[in-house]
Amino acid sequence: MRVLLYSKTDCGLCDAFHFELLDLQSELGFAYEKRHLHPGDPQLAEFAGQFPVVDMQTADSAEPIRLTSPTSQRQLRARIREVAAAAPAFATSTQDS
Repeated sequence: MRVLLYSKTDCGLCDAFHFELLDLQSELGFAYEKRHLHPGDPQLAEFAGQFPVVDMQTADSAEPIRLTSPTSQRQLRARIREVAAAAPAFATSTQDS
């Protein structure tokens, strides 16, 4: 499974999700990337009012499974575990852009 966190400036919940995902990554072994969106990024407007945005991609899913706000850290943790348990794993990596 691959997990992608879309974050933006001044988003405390984005930061909390980042650390939650790092913790889950060490526990479950999925690939993780944090993508910080800046003014001018098309996805910043697309995701307005929905941050943080988390996409989960499994080897057998054509489209990512998306979580958007309002989602609590508890809901994030439960959903990541649920998807990871049902999906084959990808290689693990961490990237912060």
